[in-house]
Amino acid sequence: MIKLIASDMDGTLLDDQKRLPPDFFDVLDGLTERGVVFAVASGRTYSALDHIFPEEYRGRIAFICDNGACTVLNGKPVHVTPLDRATYEELLDACDDIGGFSLVVCAENGVYHLRSDVEFSDEVGRFYRNHRVTDDLRSVEGTIYKLAIHDGRGAMSHGKPALDKIFGTRLNVQVSGEVWMDVMAAGVSKGTALMALRERLGASRAETMAFGDYFNDVDMLRLAEHSFCMENGHEDVKSMCAHIAPDNNLGGVTRCIRRFVLAEESCGV
Repeated sequence: MIKLIASDMDGTLLDDQKRLPPDFFDVLDGLTERGVVFAVASGRTYSALDHIFPEEYRGRIAFICDNGACTVLNGKPVHVTPLDRATYEELLDACDDIGGFSLVVCAENGVYHLRSDVEFSDEVGRFYRNHRVTDDLRSVEGTIYKLAIHDGRGAMSHGKPALDKIFGTRLNVQVSGEVWMDVMAAGVSKGTALMALRERLGASRAETMAFGDYFNDVDMLRLAEHSFCMENGHEDVKSMCAHIAPDNNLGGVTRCIRRFVLAEESCGV
C-alpha cells in the first residue's frame, strides 16, 4: 500500500509549458480519499510553487522546496537546512573567481539576482515568481536556502567540477539541468527531505513512490521502492529506477498513479 508519493516538477509533473496534467486534481482527490500524501519535490522555492495549486488544495500537498533545503507541510516549514552566512559568502567569492556564472539566491524573504544580469531576468522568470534584483548578493538578509547557478558552459562538465574542487563535501552541488545546478548545505537533497517526510508520516520505503527526470532527483528516487524516471529523463537516471513513466507532456505522473495506486488505467509508454 502506498502512503507517500513524491514528484519532481519541471520535466516531470509539469509539461514543457509548465502546466499541470489536466487530470491532476481528480487524481489528488483520489489520493486524499485513500489517505495518500502527495509531495511536490522541486528546486524551486516555496513562493514559486504554491501559486500553481489553488488554495483549497495546498493544505493537502507537502512541498519539498529548494532541492530539499526547506520542506513545507500544512503551510508551515517542518524541515529546514539553510546555508550558513560564512559559507554563503565564501561561495559567492568562489563564483566570482571562477567567472561566467549567473546566480539566483533563494532566501526565506525572496528570490534575488543581480541587476547587471538584465538578459538573465527572463530565464529566472521561467522558474521563480516575483524575483527581485539587487546590486549586491551579499546584501540579501535572512535565511539562505540555496544558490541556483546558471553555467552556459555546462553544469555537469564545467560548473560542478569547478565548485567541487573548491568545496569538496562541504557543500552539495546538484546538477538540475544541462546549464543549471543548485548548491545547498552539505547533506541537503530531495532525498534527505523525503526521508524526513517519510519518518514524519510513518511511511516505509516500500510504501513510497517517487517520480523524477534528472540527477538532482536521484537521492529521492533511491528512497522509494516504486521509483519512476520519465521517458524524457536522462538515460543514466532511467537505469537507476524500477520503472519508466510516459513523457511529461503526456501526463506520465498521473497516468502511473492511476494505474499503480488508483487501479484505473494502463500506465503505458
